[in-house]
Amino acid sequence: MAAALDRERDGQRSYARTHAQYWKSRLEHRTYTREGKTFEVAEWSVRIHFKGVRRSFDLETANKEEAATKARDIYVSLVTKGWSTTLTELTPQTMAPVDANANGANPTVGEFLAEVERTSNLKPKTFRRYAQYFRMLAAQIQGVKSDASRYDYCNGGLTHWREKVDAVPLTAITPAAVADWKIAYLKRAGSDPRRKLEVNRSFNAAIRHCKSLFSSHIINQPNFGVKIPRFKVPDGQRGEREAYWFETVDFERAGSMKFQAPAGVTYEKLVTDARSELRSQHPETYKLFLLCLCAGLRRAEADVCLWTQLNPEDNSIRIEANQFIEPKHGSGGTVYVDPTLMKELLSFKGETQNGFVVNSTLKWKPTSYGRYRCEPHWKTLIDWLEGNGISARKKVHELRKLFGDAIVKRNGIFAGSAQLRHSTIQMTASHYTDPRQRAALPVANLFPDEGTQIVPSPQPEAELPAQRPGTNDLKVGIKRGV
Repeated sequence: MAAALDRERDGQRSYARTHAQYWKSRLEHRTYTREGKTFEVAEWSVRIHFKGVRRSFDLETANKEEAATKARDIYVSLVTKGWSTTLTELTPQTMAPVDANANGANPTVGEFLAEVERTSNLKPKTFRRYAQYFRMLAAQIQGVKSDASRYDYCNGGLTHWREKVDAVPLTAITPAAVADWKIAYLKRAGSDPRRKLEVNRSFNAAIRHCKSLFSSHIINQPNFGVKIPRFKVPDGQRGEREAYWFETVDFERAGSMKFQAPAGVTYEKLVTDARSELRSQHPETYKLFLLCLCAGLRRAEADVCLWTQLNPEDNSIRIEANQFIEPKHGSGGTVYVDPTLMKELLSFKGETQNGFVVNSTLKWKPTSYGRYRCEPHWKTLIDWLEGNGISARKKVHELRKLFGDAIVKRNGIFAGSAQLRHSTIQMTASHYTDPRQRAALPVANLFPDEGTQIVPSPQPEAELPAQRPGTNDLKVGIKRGV
């Protein structure tokens, strides 16, 4: 180990900054934390200091030789052109359109994804997630090896895997192949009914993301240069018809999505405990807790919430697009909070403080992957929630669900939908139950107090034989108690 470090130091001393080898030992992987676990970004990055300015650059490659060359080129550009011109040249340029005739009538997965990225308005994070699911589907259909080497970004394993998947022709993703893939995917559940619902939801998520790449507002654009293959599929009415592969696969039954609060957990108890345990020891974590539970903010929204979004005049928090975030699915709007909560939040604001509500040692930066500015505070909050009865996989999001559940129970489904900023009332109704719409069967008279005997209802009489008029009237009257 010591010898390797000595060789690395010698390499740094023996090469000039204009040589790629100089930058090879200065490359690094960015890290981020999610759900208490630390992960590394596959692509290399480098920090360069020049003329009093220090910046970090994403080199967008997992190949170390290529990354070192890119770092060298950036430094040379800084020396010859300066910061302004270099940063302008590094801004992503408009991608060249894909030549539809370059690969005949059989485009590949990589060509399709490149064309979607060029012609669509998908956010980088959204496109990256869609592409991950589609590559997974293509790899499993085509039998591309997906063992541990797939995650070996240090030696180019990830790049090699991605190149193999991107070379898969779109014609290989046929309706029959997708149907076989679906059966194999769903068999992961085994015979456990609860596991089946989990796998069904996972499958639905994968198909939903893949179908989004092939939505009509993407592939039907006049500048979209890739021809999506259609396949002949059996049709019970017409004998045969042409269809895209994604038109032939249906979603699975996902079961009830109604929220149920964890046993013994109420928002009243959580607020009381947080105020006594977090307020003084972890004030930044406490503010995140209040924004999520008492205002229903999503994790990303609370992470970059600004003091200017809080309006003490009408006790509201405005969720809107700014330089740090764009609300999910355009779900911007106003959340109204209790005056006491607004007063509690503002008690943490300094006289000259006008930035983020929650302070953090980490600075905000734009990324194409999930990264939270307040990650250390989120970890503290997750640990605290786990110790207070929250066992859900997404513990922070469970706070938003508790918020929505309490609003719906107190003020109804429409108020809950407005406060949660859902796009439709159906979305709210699918996750929360309005107790005012419950119809209970009245059985109070069937459960009297102790000592009271329940009188059974009279039994229906047996049908009497038909009588002639005026005969046997007395006998019938006695029978009926007249």
